[in-house]
Amino acid sequence: MYEVYLDGRILDYPGDEECVILEPKLDLALNDAGSFEFLLPPSNPEYGSILNKKSMVQVLKDGEEIFNGEVIECEKDADSLEECFVVGELAFLSSSIQPQAVYHDLSPRQMLDTWLNIHNTQVEERKKFYTGIVTIHDSNDSIYRFTDRESTLDAIREKLVKKLGGYLRIRKSEGKRYLDWISLEEYGKYSSQPIEFGENLLDYAENLSAADVATAIIPLGARLDESPIEGLEGYTDITSVNNGKDYLYIPGAVERFGWNRKVVKWKDVTLPENLKEKGEVWLRDNQYEAMVLDIRALDLSMLDPEEYEDFRLGDRIHAYAEPYGMDRVFPVQSMRIFLHEPSKNKLQLGNKQIKTYTKHEADTQKQINAEEEENRRITTDWMKSAVDNLTQMMTGSEGGYKIEEYDDEKHWLRTLIMDAPDKEHAQNVLQFNKYGIGGSHNGFNGPYTVGMTLDGTIIGERIKAGSVQAEALSVEYKAGVTAEITAKFKVAENLISAEVKRATGQEVELAASIKVTSDLVQTKVSKGEFGTYMQQYYNFFLYGFNGNSKYVQINPGEIAIYDNGVTDSKKRSAFDQNGNHFWRDGYYVGKIGTNQWKQNPAHKGLVFDLDYQGKYMAFAYLETPNDSEYTTMWTFSRANSIFSRQGLHAGCDIDMHNWTLRNVKVESLQAGGYLGWSGEIPIITEIHDNGDGGIGWSYSRITVSNGIITSAPR
Repeated sequence: MYEVYLDGRILDYPGDEECVILEPKLDLALNDAGSFEFLLPPSNPEYGSILNKKSMVQVLKDGEEIFNGEVIECEKDADSLEECFVVGELAFLSSSIQPQAVYHDLSPRQMLDTWLNIHNTQVEERKKFYTGIVTIHDSNDSIYRFTDRESTLDAIREKLVKKLGGYLRIRKSEGKRYLDWISLEEYGKYSSQPIEFGENLLDYAENLSAADVATAIIPLGARLDESPIEGLEGYTDITSVNNGKDYLYIPGAVERFGWNRKVVKWKDVTLPENLKEKGEVWLRDNQYEAMVLDIRALDLSMLDPEEYEDFRLGDRIHAYAEPYGMDRVFPVQSMRIFLHEPSKNKLQLGNKQIKTYTKHEADTQKQINAEEEENRRITTDWMKSAVDNLTQMMTGSEGGYKIEEYDDEKHWLRTLIMDAPDKEHAQNVLQFNKYGIGGSHNGFNGPYTVGMTLDGTIIGERIKAGSVQAEALSVEYKAGVTAEITAKFKVAENLISAEVKRATGQEVELAASIKVTSDLVQTKVSKGEFGTYMQQYYNFFLYGFNGNSKYVQINPGEIAIYDNGVTDSKKRSAFDQNGNHFWRDGYYVGKIGTNQWKQNPAHKGLVFDLDYQGKYMAFAYLETPNDSEYTTMWTFSRANSIFSRQGLHAGCDIDMHNWTLRNVKVESLQAGGYLGWSGEIPIITEIHDNGDGGIGWSYSRITVSNGIITSAPR
């Protein structure tokens, strides 16, 4: 059951005769904002109340939000119906612009967090995003990116998601909107509602030809030391475990399309039985990994919600196609939902972002030929970011499936925690047994790439910085890294890079690298997670210190210092021919430098210049080593800034040491805690004999202002 709300008020509700909208259509897609279109009749109480670029529309299914967005356009048509178009809230990220900047040595989570923080400073509260769960990594969690005034959404999708993969998901918790960046397995659920011929598939559109479907394959494994045919390479095959035949086929597919054979190679497989298993999986599953299915399928959850779960964006759906031999789990890539006509709903299944199997195999082989694969890889990341990310995953995760397995004598074998109801279709598996704990992203049969055994061995693709101390590493590992030197040299389009690493005994790994592209040359030397690097461009140099995110940029005639990023808001100072210039939080506040007197250029001097954006200049001191604030001694303040009146303000006593103060105008003179008196004092200036035996006198006045005599008789 769908409900639609406008700014929290009912807009469309099942069974309501007035709160009705017409032809509502909702489009959802992975990594896209989505949209919602509908017609609003005059009979609806909300007719005429929708505001473009302000009103928010929310769509609920069974009480749970599946869409929320802003009305972009709502105009009346010839029939007095309001045609409304709503764009999902991910589009809020298009409302902000990322400045020209360069970023270094940040993990994917830190990069996303930086861009979202910039976005939040440019938009109103209702459009803000906060960093959520991030499980996407690059090879060493130290990425390098430029931004050049593109929208935040374009920056995230083009420079993070497109480069590193993964999916963007909006998640709300405690009144905040979080942006998760996660893998497909973490996005949705494994759907209990399958799609297969003859049950709930109403309209199936094939988007592949018969030539694209391999009905039979010849699987080949590792190269043999000796070939049975002189002059030709020999490879492991399946004849010994497949009744003497070197090929596998799907009878139903052969009957429909005929024989269409292909050779598929697994160069690291040496056992025929393993090779046969991989070939069988490839025939029914892997060869369809790049396929996209546009289907019209009935959502059985609307008929029996207790028996079937509904389809949601990012869900993994088991699809069977008996004539093709296809038996594969596809993700829901996009959905078109007709709220009032569910029989017209459409799904797009498939993963457009993954490589085809053959492309993946070719790229893997090129990488193996170019460099020796590292046996031990320790990924560096800031510990705080890792802890924050783990906290989000542990507190925000959705439920999964738990299975207990026992042997014939009812003895416990293992506990499985999975993302699917059975281990045959699960992708992510966490297994507990008497030997330890293991995790697999490749199904129940593994390989298990992370785990811990009871003998204390820890296995992992990446170890977070600070999570394992050197003393805890095994003796074998310590011996393995003693005097080890690893060198790499890579050549790719628009890139030449070289790296040398060394780890001796238990010391922190040392590494030096150089990278050359068409627009820059970068050198870097690091020890553990600390290091320095230099980048040279055609018009400037950039020096970085990744331990504390400090940067020095050398431009023509200028040396600039940045803090935690090379952006205008991170600039702190710059030295040029006029002196040393200073910034604070993106504001230019002034300089200390040289200048000449305007009335007489022959007079040169040292100047302290406060820019119009600066509010004050001060001399201050730290009174004790434990103080956290400086005490001002002498301050120039603009009016209504630090002080209400503009001028120089003292913060300590002034002793002139008998030197002269000239041309002083004094106000509010005090002595002993009392203000100086103001008024007139009468005085006798002359006494004389009146000649009649009496005396007379003349008098005048002394004028006092604020304790200072300002006039007196002369």
